[in-house]
Amino acid sequence: MVPWQSLDPDWVLADAFYQQGYSWAGFIVAACAICAINTVLLSSLFYLQQIISAMAADGLFFQVFAHLYCRTKAPVVSILVFGILMLFLVLLLDLEALVHFHSIGVLFAHSFMAISVIVLRFQKPSTSSSQDQEQALTPEPGQLRSALRPYLSFLGGCRPGAAVAWALGVLVASAITLDCVLAFGDSALNLPTWGYTLLLLLSSITFLLSLLVLGAYQQEKQQDTFQVPLVPLTPALSILLNIFLMLHLSYLTWLRFSIWLLIGLVVYFGYGIRHSKES
Repeated sequence: MVPWQSLDPDWVLADAFYQQGYSWAGFIVAACAICAINTVLLSSLFYLQQIISAMAADGLFFQVFAHLYCRTKAPVVSILVFGILMLFLVLLLDLEALVHFHSIGVLFAHSFMAISVIVLRFQKPSTSSSQDQEQALTPEPGQLRSALRPYLSFLGGCRPGAAVAWALGVLVASAITLDCVLAFGDSALNLPTWGYTLLLLLSSITFLLSLLVLGAYQQEKQQDTFQVPLVPLTPALSILLNIFLMLHLSYLTWLRFSIWLLIGLVVYFGYGIRHSKES
């Protein structure tokens, strides 16, 4: 057995094989890791241009990035601009900083996607007149389930969607609190044992109660398309785990992410919100 303290933190598995005398296995593991990192970075480079081009076509970003080359239909401007920007980031930052920066972006995007799944599931879809007649017999999404109305009468007075929005906000807040307690409860918070246990129980109960409130409302059902199963449980667990992983990243990663997020919000509220084709 190899003590974990003696392993290189950047190449833990490969270094473990090297220290055990299996240099060939360590070389294979290191080569696979390098290929995986390059694959992630290259895929990010490719799909980033498509996202920027689609946002520009919808009016959320500057229209110059929506221009497509006439022969290949490739977003030439976005490829040049953001390709050069990513090249500078690769030259300025080390590999660990790039991996952490990419990780926090992906985790944040997946958390936002999970929240969007819950919002859309309890939202009434836009339908035609013929579909409205078919759905007239089914309960409207966002309304309290008829079987639970006698037991949850205090929620019946809320307008459709209001209780769902409040429950979703409480769920996200309780998930952040619960993850902070789990990640920093013993070190950063300096709480006594009873205080740590009490905060852990309160945040867990609040998370479960908000999950139960969401489950008490009618969801939108479509039989002809794929839908995420076990909503709201599946996206709620995704939010909880993603935030927990994000909290274990370094402070510098959070600082870089906050700066880029602030830049994105400035672009959106300064340009995108006024030029969006969806108004």
